[in-house]
Amino acid sequence: MNIFEIDNTDFGIGEVICNIDGGVIKELVIAANEEIVESISDNENGKWSWIPYDPPMVFFREVPFRPENSEIEINEDLLDEHDISFYWTEHFNVFGTLAITGSHITVEGEIRYHMSDEKLYSLKIVVER
Repeated sequence: MNIFEIDNTDFGIGEVICNIDGGVIKELVIAANEEIVESISDNENGKWSWIPYDPPMVFFREVPFRPENSEIEINEDLLDEHDISFYWTEHFNVFGTLAITGSHITVEGEIRYHMSDEKLYSLKIVVER
């Protein structure tokens, strides 16, 4: 099961980069599928008609990781100290959890897509390794 779901809409999985070296996530990038994003955006009457064609993505760079504790809480402290972001034409914070197991990478939490928007959007990403 591979999903990149924002507010219960699955944007599919596109590019995935996963580089973990010892106790550090050197680079983890998970992008939505560009063709699916474009198809969803083209629906003029849909709730996502206003979105850009560029696929959203999450990334983690130089984040400490202990394989024996496969879940990381993404909170203000972690965001302040490390390069973690949700990107969709601009960078936004993502709050929640990142879990890496032998079979899956999962990101679950919330994002605020527009800085002027008070709405939090649910985020769920599951990628098979």
